[in-house]
Amino acid sequence: MRNVIVTGGSRGIGLAIARRLAASGEYNVIAVARRESEELAAAVREAQRRLHFRACDLAVTNAIPAFAKSLRDEFGAIYGLVNNAGVGPDGLLATMHNSDIEALIRLNVLSPMILTKYVARHMMADGAGRIVNISSIVASTGHSG
Repeated sequence: MRNVIVTGGSRGIGLAIARRLAASGEYNVIAVARRESEELAAAVREAQRRLHFRACDLAVTNAIPAFAKSLRDEFGAIYGLVNNAGVGPDGLLATMHNSDIEALIRLNVLSPMILTKYVARHMMADGAGRIVNISSIVASTGHSG
């Protein structure tokens, strides 16, 4: 069974992706989020050891290399990575605090790049792997403010 990491896997689209992959019977899924939601906990129970939760605050980018290594050490080769975690704050850019802009860029842009870097290294060494990057529809349509 191939291992797939799904970030933002505690709710919404990330949880739906994690559930679907685990239900296929072809994948061992590691759902990554800051904390486990009730919905994810229920999905983990239902998935019969094909869905796992591992906590990581991906906004803490310095922790990502060790986290990626810990997943490989625990689960073995990582075949897939779904970069789904992200935030979309409300409000106007013109009035947004600089620290909020920095946090948005750190989680939505920098952390998936760093996680991909460390996972892709192993995929390259293993000779196989798939990476899927998900963004909001706002990336195509824009958003007022």
